[in-house]
Amino acid sequence: MKLNEIGIRRFLQVSSTLVIAGLLLEIVSLLWFHPLSFVLFAFVAATLIGLGILVYLVSLVFVAAPSAEPHNIRQQPR
Repeated sequence: MKLNEIGIRRFLQVSSTLVIAGLLLEIVSLLWFHPLSFVLFAFVAATLIGLGILVYLVSLVFVAAPSAEPHNIRQQPR
């Protein structure tokens, strides 16, 4: 399955889910008074947000890129 067939909507759903999960983990780590809360904040939550941003940028590059093949040109009979 090609990236163009999946569509940008699915990529946006995945990227927004990753970013929201990362933000929620950051909120939890700010409310949690424990040394491991920094690990949760710095590594897990920041990684989720970074992956969400990366998926968004990949969706812009691969889905929005124009294809080289013309789609609406009909072949005339010879």
